[in-house]
Amino acid sequence: MDGTPSPHEAHWESVHAAKGAGEVSWWQEPDSLWLDLIERAGASPADPVVDVGAGASLLVDALLDAGFSDVTVLDISAAALDRVARRLGARAAGVRLVAADVTEFRGDRPYALWHDRAVFHFLTDPADRDAYRASLRANVAPGGLAVLAVFAPDGPETCSGLPVRRYDVQGLVDEIGAGFALVHAERRVHTTPWGSEQPFTVALLRRA
Repeated sequence: MDGTPSPHEAHWESVHAAKGAGEVSWWQEPDSLWLDLIERAGASPADPVVDVGAGASLLVDALLDAGFSDVTVLDISAAALDRVARRLGARAAGVRLVAADVTEFRGDRPYALWHDRAVFHFLTDPADRDAYRASLRANVAPGGLAVLAVFAPDGPETCSGLPVRRYDVQGLVDEIGAGFALVHAERRVHTTPWGSEQPFTVALLRRA
């Protein structure tokens, strides 16, 4: 490896370096976090949880507040993780902050809960989706759960200057493929910091 960032890494480093946490479309204030999906998954505070493509999301703060003690925050952007570390202060010592591409990530133990809000829909290359599925299977424990939220068919066609793939529930389940069974699905609408609406397809999947 020559240390040259991949195009994906370079793009997201640029985004997070140039914009404040609340200046990106996917930002959620504390009272708008989709914490009920974590509750629906039935994760207990002792369970290992990974938030993939987390950016500077406040989800990790909320998980710590709820007593979760084994939280990994994964993002391709070191700048985003630095922002999380500064925000958490001393609490950052109890969180694993991992700068890595989700399609290449392999944790050191399986996770009971994988949380992906708005990452998978950026994978427009079939090879990247194959790699994501391999990562999902490698990192989620048997019986573990995955929360995936992607743009719905009537959602945006691009985000942060990149094209996306949009999914209905069945399309998302089919794309994830064998080995994961649908537990729950619904449509949600996210309101961006500037007031526009983004429809999402949300699925809770259990690994066989």
